[in-house]
Amino acid sequence: MLAPLPAPQTPGEPSLLLPRSFWKDFARKHWDREPVLYRGLFAAHFPTLDEIFAALVEASERCNRGEYPPLRILRFFIEHEDGPNGLPYYSMVFPLSPQHLPLPEDVNAEGYLARITKWLGGKRFGITLNSTQCFHWGHWLQMQSFLTGFREQVGVPLGGGDSAVFFGNYRYTPFGIHKDDLHVFYFVVEGRKTISLWPFDALSQRAEVPKDPDFIHRPGGIVLKDKAEEEKLLSQATLLRGQRGDLMYWPASYWHRAEPSEGLAVSASLGVSFRSPFFTQMGPVGGQWPERLRHTELPRGPGWRLPASLRKSLQQQAQRRNVLAVERERTAEWVRFLTGGTMEGTPPVAHEAPLSAKEWIRAEPSRPIVGVPLPGGQWMVSAHGHSTVLSPSPTVRRRLERLLAALDSGKPQSVEALEDAFFSRLTARAFSRKAFRALLDDLVRWRAVRRCEPPVSRR
Repeated sequence: MLAPLPAPQTPGEPSLLLPRSFWKDFARKHWDREPVLYRGLFAAHFPTLDEIFAALVEASERCNRGEYPPLRILRFFIEHEDGPNGLPYYSMVFPLSPQHLPLPEDVNAEGYLARITKWLGGKRFGITLNSTQCFHWGHWLQMQSFLTGFREQVGVPLGGGDSAVFFGNYRYTPFGIHKDDLHVFYFVVEGRKTISLWPFDALSQRAEVPKDPDFIHRPGGIVLKDKAEEEKLLSQATLLRGQRGDLMYWPASYWHRAEPSEGLAVSASLGVSFRSPFFTQMGPVGGQWPERLRHTELPRGPGWRLPASLRKSLQQQAQRRNVLAVERERTAEWVRFLTGGTMEGTPPVAHEAPLSAKEWIRAEPSRPIVGVPLPGGQWMVSAHGHSTVLSPSPTVRRRLERLLAALDSGKPQSVEALEDAFFSRLTARAFSRKAFRALLDDLVRWRAVRRCEPPVSRR
């Protein structure tokens, strides 16, 4: 048996790391081939109902404050049983009001379920949340650690990863039988889940399916005519039946639908894609990007640079357009994307007081803080998908590089000692102490460093 992957160094962090032997077996038997169900794979740190509810409340509050377009993040469906030809249908509510969404005063998932069920007069409902990793720090850590072995065995998918939550007592997937352009890992958090699955070819001859050989790689849906047709398709489906703590997987090519379950059912699906990331499709420059990277090309601390395949594409685009700003902006986007673990969006920031000189901090070496030069002489500091851009002199840049190297060692560091070392024999005009402290406070806010106790003296 191959050795397990290294455990996170920060005690108490939730981790869904799996042994290399698991991922080797998965890649050989199931990856991009067929669905599979794993029972009770994780002894600890599996997503909990409380964590999922906390993410839903955070997302709801941020949508209510106008920080996100609601339909981009949250969708609310109501089930109607009296559909045509015996098939239920779902209406999507928009605009969403606070009454539809989980609120802090609901206290927990059960409180929200009771309130919303009463408000809807007993009708079944479903709520979906995209980019769950952006609304709960622990969930971001769980998904990142889970993908560690996947990236090592399969490669780093440059289409990114996204965790979506499905919460409610609805009976069927509100958008029916469909397929995605994502390979899906499906975590059953609460209740039971039955997923019907069909290989692409089983439904590809239907009239609503485009006769395009590349459609197997794109999302699409099936339109059922009546109950008889539904029953016929279900008789041809493969069923995965999961319960709390189970993990499912199905390839991007598979059509699927969730089937009825009793009471509240909650799940989180982690989708990974090998298409170009979303930000490369925006703006004046597209480009040919690699589908994946080697896991060794992810940020690795001092001296790390963008992988050569990405630098080459960026430079070719800049030469073709003769626009240095485009190369700089895209370089920055790629750095943030890779330091964020190739997940869509960034994890939630921490809300903490500014550091004082007498405090101690430490970073997690497995998630390094990187400094990367940008075209035009600027220098970018990035961690966990966040960044700040500086314009340092060569002397200040070397000191910044030493600062990040000290932090990335993972050893406890005194704020006062770091500041004294940085400004030793440095002129006051080169870099201000205020800017130095602001950088450290940014790293705390990004959760790239955390406060810690000073090391114990061993005299």
